[in-house]
Amino acid sequence: MSLSATEAKLVDGALAALLQRYPDPATADPVEFLGAQFDAGLAWAHFAPGRGGLGVSAAWQPDAARRLAHAGAPLTLGDFVAVNQVAATLHAMGGPRHEGLLRRIFTGQDHWCQLFSEPDAGSDLAGISAIAERDGDVWRVTGQKVWTSGAREADYALLLARTDPDQTKHRGMTMFILPMASDGVEIRPLRQADGGARFNEVFLEDARVFEADRLGDVGAGWRVAMNVLGTERDGASNIFVRPIDELLALWSTRRSTAAPATRDAVLRLWIEAKVIGLNEERQRTTRDADEKSRLSAIAKVASSEYAQRLACLSATVAGPAALVGYDYEANFAADMHDSTSSPTKFHTMQLQTFIVRSRAMSIEGGTNEISRNIAAERVLGLPPDIRVDKDRPWREVRNR
Repeated sequence: MSLSATEAKLVDGALAALLQRYPDPATADPVEFLGAQFDAGLAWAHFAPGRGGLGVSAAWQPDAARRLAHAGAPLTLGDFVAVNQVAATLHAMGGPRHEGLLRRIFTGQDHWCQLFSEPDAGSDLAGISAIAERDGDVWRVTGQKVWTSGAREADYALLLARTDPDQTKHRGMTMFILPMASDGVEIRPLRQADGGARFNEVFLEDARVFEADRLGDVGAGWRVAMNVLGTERDGASNIFVRPIDELLALWSTRRSTAAPATRDAVLRLWIEAKVIGLNEERQRTTRDADEKSRLSAIAKVASSEYAQRLACLSATVAGPAALVGYDYEANFAADMHDSTSSPTKFHTMQLQTFIVRSRAMSIEGGTNEISRNIAAERVLGLPPDIRVDKDRPWREVRNR
């Protein structure tokens, strides 16, 4: 029996057993059903058995998801950061004490955020200055993080902190799990141009994290962070895409008054949407980790800039209706409500919000400049950027 046939048998058997237990998933309690889906290995099919998967190729997960959706199954209640970045990190590096967290991520019982960027360390993430000092079985962390999506609702965070200021800046960092309810954690929402407040700044003052919740070796935080951000780019390439059908429907009602060139612009975007879809299919089916990383970097740039062009053209076609009457306060109120706050529902958010919100898409999920650097170095073989401080101790670089 071939590998693909073996995997098909595993997936088919897991789906059949789950749907036999829940013949009408739409009527089941969502948390209960999602927990059963996790136990069946259909949360992340490529994860190991016992951790929400079946150990099969990642290409089987979209197939299983489509079949479950056809049966009326609920989507995961987990947030984007948790379901993508955190789950992959815990699966790869978490210990036995973290296995229960994976299940609660998929059922949406726990929410997560990512404490990486700082006021002076955005694209240059290796420049972070939040310091973690060990005190027995705990680490005490002091510093400031910014642009943190979902911090107000998060139960836990992936926290990148500097544990050895005397090492070079790429080697002196460590990754931790931080309970967001810990003493010494203060969260302040940041008001955005679209009226919302999905991002936050987080202040850490002697916040405690346990040594048992360290992910990876001490000083290996950069490698862990790169894996996390690679997963983020992979997921972000999908979330920016808004169905082209919406623009087609809008244009069909306005084409009698639209400029003739508008038709060509709509057609170009339709073609672009199809190409992005084919690239996503290639990402899902490749078994080559390096190829997947390269495709993710390319896809993130393509999908975010496509979304910006889609927003711009939608505004052109819609005319004044694109912005007239926009309710900034209602957007703020929605974001401040725990059950509705999400920075990643781009495909369902109000068109007016999407048009304004789209300007940030080339920055979030890893800036497009970083993604272009990855593509330039790993795909085209171009020389990397000059980094004059890479071999100097962080403390020395920081004090310049």
